[in-house]
Amino acid sequence: MPDSRPFRIAMLSAHSCPVGRLGTRDTGGMSVYVLEMARELGKLGHHVDVYTRVHDPADRIIYELGQNARLIHLRAGGDGEMHKLALYPHLPDFVRCLEDYRLDNNLRYDLVYSHYWLSGWAGKRLQKWWQVPHLVTFHTLGADSLLGATGGLGVIKQGAPLATGFLLGGAGAAAIAADLGARTIREEIDALNTMGISPIHRLVIPRLVAMILVAPLL
Repeated sequence: MPDSRPFRIAMLSAHSCPVGRLGTRDTGGMSVYVLEMARELGKLGHHVDVYTRVHDPADRIIYELGQNARLIHLRAGGDGEMHKLALYPHLPDFVRCLEDYRLDNNLRYDLVYSHYWLSGWAGKRLQKWWQVPHLVTFHTLGADSLLGATGGLGVIKQGAPLATGFLLGGAGAAAIAADLGARTIREEIDALNTMGISPIHRLVIPRLVAMILVAPLL
């Protein structure tokens, strides 16, 4: 028979505050998702504590989000705005603050539910301490931010052979033309013609063959 008892859930959203102002840095769709998920789980009878760090000195420690759901602010890594990647070194402090709060308030959780990979790191540590299941929703892996760089890399890979051909052709042709001009001034071209030697076969074709052989190596 399935276990129908209500669960106590520790929900982690370390870098993004569910009650933050939408549209500001790191406060968007994931924040709305966490907020609504906590409320819906609360309506089902589960007890949900959402943990995030203090993003504003004026933040209260506890916000009631709805039935059986609340938000708890932890002072980890200061109490001001911080880029989410800058939060990584402060995750151990976030975990310690959360555990201290849990012990001070005699709380016990049946499940850790982490959002984004930063919270996933913290949740994994808590899972080991508490010996409870750990669920992670990554939301994004940063792939959108890499699309531009990936597209640029593709253009470079596709265009590199063409650019190499242009550079090699231009530089090679300029060198050959300069050499032939210098030899013409010194009357070397006339001397080759007098000896019955074609300047094209003697001076130009070997260099073109060398360019063709060298080009693939570039």
